[in-house]
Amino acid sequence: MNLLGLVKDQLSSAVIGNAAKMIGGSNAATGKALDGIMPTLLGGMMKKSSTQSGASELFNMIKDGGHDGGILDNMDNLFSGGDATRKATTAGEGILSGLFGNGLGSIVGKVASMAGLQRSGASSLLSMAAPILMGIVGKQVRSQGLNASGLANLMSSQADHVKAALPSGMGDALGLGSLLGGAKAAAGNVANTASNVGGRATAAATDTARRGGSFLRWLLPLLAVVLIGGWLLSRMGCANPAGDMADKAVDTTKKATTTVVEGAKDMGDKAVDATKNVGGAVAGFGSKVVDGIKAFELPGGGKVSFREGTFGDKFTSFLGGGSAKVGERFTFDNLTFATGSANLDANSLKEVAECAKVLKAFPKVHINIEGHTDSRGDMAKNKSLSMARATAVKNQLVASGISANRLTTAGFGSEKPANAANTAAAENRRVEVVVSKI
Repeated sequence: MNLLGLVKDQLSSAVIGNAAKMIGGSNAATGKALDGIMPTLLGGMMKKSSTQSGASELFNMIKDGGHDGGILDNMDNLFSGGDATRKATTAGEGILSGLFGNGLGSIVGKVASMAGLQRSGASSLLSMAAPILMGIVGKQVRSQGLNASGLANLMSSQADHVKAALPSGMGDALGLGSLLGGAKAAAGNVANTASNVGGRATAAATDTARRGGSFLRWLLPLLAVVLIGGWLLSRMGCANPAGDMADKAVDTTKKATTTVVEGAKDMGDKAVDATKNVGGAVAGFGSKVVDGIKAFELPGGGKVSFREGTFGDKFTSFLGGGSAKVGERFTFDNLTFATGSANLDANSLKEVAECAKVLKAFPKVHINIEGHTDSRGDMAKNKSLSMARATAVKNQLVASGISANRLTTAGFGSEKPANAANTAAAENRRVEVVVSKI
């Protein structure tokens, strides 16, 4: 299967013409850009799926983002600049961040240079193209019933097609390296790794069970033999020796049992002490401050750092403190959008990515993401914009590996100003996180 061939079928001359109008470029330059963008995106997916964790993340991006191919039914309106365009752009930004992270700027620059477009035009095309390709891939995942491993195999099978279509130098920018020549082997390594890990875990569990049960397996039958032997000897007139043996066996059993019980008690006491030591905080959670920067140890081994008093510090401390309650709200510090836009910039992407790390460490926590604007402009448009911005944050969290069913969104426009005395103030333009489930 050639996924790039399926993509080309969707990019008719009419679609390319609409895209050109949207970005203010020529049909020829827009078509050339898309010819380079699609293999670049597919190469990014190949790179992502070349590891077991990456394949799982890509699979979750498809599943949680609802990329089932439905977007392909609306290609004529996709570049119209309306609601369909805004939704696709928001989804695309999340996909691009999940695939390229901090390397996205370099990709945009190479596409713009290759096609002779402005960076803004190249960026818009990438954001629009990403959900189209993701829809095509997602349609194959759905129709073939693929899991993460199957998705990795599908991606690896595209190596020759990607290699032939990539713009010059893009393979190096993506870090594809040997994947373009050995992608199948990489996918096989992912499957083998999963199998080996599972086998080792099973063997370890079996070995542990054997060691843990061996004491009682030999002790109880031995005790029974000694007691029966003692009874027989007593019937033969040798009661005292047998009684001594039986008593010793019973004493031995008592001592062994006492040792086990005391050992378990000691372990329990230590566990209680450990809980007390963290002051009621969630197990595995801790923090320390150096020069105004608070470094957190998260449950599961993750680490994040925030300046004291920022959104990240407050949100993380709240979740890890052991007394978190539903309804608490926190305001992002660095989420910035261009006027009238729901596009997240680089600093915003970083703050959302850090939030995702924290949410991964507390998997039971659900949040509602609320968008707010100031009172300037049309009220209905402001409300729609605030919802689009909340949705952009949600999509970015999903792209970072957070399940969509843990996230809800709401847009209030200017209905709930942070500064009621001055509803036009900049501080009213904000995105807030409200804890909805612990």
